[in-house]
Amino acid sequence: MALSMEEQRMLDEMERQLATDDPKLASRFSTFGQPRMPGAFASQRVKTIVGLLALALIAAVTVMMFVLSPYGVHHGTVPRSTTTSAPKSAASKAAADS
Repeated sequence: MALSMEEQRMLDEMERQLATDDPKLASRFSTFGQPRMPGAFASQRVKTIVGLLALALIAAVTVMMFVLSPYGVHHGTVPRSTTTSAPKSAASKAAADS
């Protein structure tokens, strides 16, 4: 829907008044939709460094979770034997005695 000539004139007048009253806000409106930091992460070197730092952080968190885990390997403790000696039955004792 197109604006009438009168509406367009009023809108232009409002825009000029805004630029006069608050130039900072007017400049922000004029850059609306554009990237804020055009080129801050554009360099491939910066992207690589940020990626490696993120990977190192993930690895460090993973290692710390493994070390602090209650199911992790406990250093300094001697594992208990899981096999128990069952008592000999009467039949095996009789066979051993004969």
